[in-house]
Amino acid sequence: MTFRDMLATALENLGRRKVRTVLTSTGVIVGILTIVTMVSLGVGVQSEVRTQFASLGLENLFVRPGQQAEQDFFTRYAAPQRDHPITPAVIAAWEQTPGVVSVTPVIELTGVASSLEMPGGDLSPVSVVAPRIFTPNPFQRPATAVAGTISLSAESRGEMVLGQGALPKGVTPEDVLGKQLTIVLRSPRGESQRFPLTVVGVSDSSSAEVQAPALDMAEMKSWWFNTPDYLGTQGYDTAVVRAKDVNTATQLLGTFRDAGFVVQSLELILDVANRVFALINVMLSSIGGLALFVASLGIVNTMIMAIYERTREIGTLKAIGASRGDIRNMFMIEAGLIGALGGVVGIIGGWLLGILLNQVIAWYIAQEKLPIQATFFVTPWWLALAALGFAALVGVVAGLYPAARAARLDPLVALRYE
Repeated sequence: MTFRDMLATALENLGRRKVRTVLTSTGVIVGILTIVTMVSLGVGVQSEVRTQFASLGLENLFVRPGQQAEQDFFTRYAAPQRDHPITPAVIAAWEQTPGVVSVTPVIELTGVASSLEMPGGDLSPVSVVAPRIFTPNPFQRPATAVAGTISLSAESRGEMVLGQGALPKGVTPEDVLGKQLTIVLRSPRGESQRFPLTVVGVSDSSSAEVQAPALDMAEMKSWWFNTPDYLGTQGYDTAVVRAKDVNTATQLLGTFRDAGFVVQSLELILDVANRVFALINVMLSSIGGLALFVASLGIVNTMIMAIYERTREIGTLKAIGASRGDIRNMFMIEAGLIGALGGVVGIIGGWLLGILLNQVIAWYIAQEKLPIQATFFVTPWWLALAALGFAALVGVVAGLYPAARAARLDPLVALRYE
């Protein structure tokens, strides 16, 4: 028998028992649909994270000063003691380092009690933060300007950008744009200090935050710790060093660490994230794998029943010259077709389910007005091909025992079978 003859015979046998074929392949459909849906979720999330990390710049290094003893990076009551402060002189030296494109210093005011004073004297609590270098949440869309500009340069001074969440009720962005507002800090000692800054822009961020330049934030921190030359002694809290490429960033990472600085790299974080996603994909796939295992038992049962129903047919085929290998291959092809049929339907169902879930998630995000923008379910071509091959393989493996059993039938006994 040729492969074409065996394939035609297998298709004819499956067509004669359509209901049983559909019911047997249902288990494979459920398993493949589950695998495709679950893995497409992992692939979609991983793709979004990779895209965002790439847009942030894998060539960026986040350098922090070394600390003396074990203490928090920022404490509310005493200036941190640093072995290797990132002073303006250090920033200037790094900017002259070969391979370094730019260095952006950052000051943090975490834990500082701060308020925004409006022209009428009303105070509202706000968080004073550094200008956004990138969006910290990979699924969160970047803030956009609703008035003015929301970009602050590292050299700017006396300016600030407000989030819409920092505006009191009834105050519009146009009401404050270009006006001088005051940031009021209140120390644990009960003292307060006022820092007037001009509003150059308002973003659509719903957070009650104020972005201020590093130099103004350094002045605030200098007053908070009662340290006149804060930058000269304690330096910046973080410096974002942008290298010309990823390879240069890897080399600089070792150089900074050897110098006693604490360094983080987006590439290293992304590498860890990829490993985590690989583990998650395996765990998600195992759910569908369990369903496929149950489906394989159904295929075995169906093929064994087919042997009993077609015993005389098998005897006839052997009597006219079909070998054991021909009979075995015919039943394995039939089992593989059941798996492939379930795989095709399962892939299409998983793809359509992913599209539907993306629409539902987008609708929910729009209803809740969440600042999230992402495609969570993605079905790449390689996932569809892998799922189809796996489904067919499950069918073939499940058909091994029934096929071997059919091949061992004695033709004389099979012809006399009632």
